[in-house]
Amino acid sequence: MTRVTAKITSKSQLVLPKEVRTKLDIGPGDTLAFRIDEFGIHIEKAAAEDDPFTTFDEWASKADDEAYRDL
Repeated sequence: MTRVTAKITSKSQLVLPKEVRTKLDIGPGDTLAFRIDEFGIHIEKAAAEDDPFTTFDEWASKADDEAYRDL
């Protein structure tokens, strides 16, 4: 088992460590799913159908990414 940490910013954001991104095979634009049970919180790559916002492609331009990247 490997343990890695990440610090949460003042905006409640964090950068996922490279080891986590690699293991989940994720990159910019991917969505994560959080499964909460009695053993803890499990993070996994969400399937496209798990993200209700994938149907709103009118906000998927480079200009939108630039405008909203600091949120």
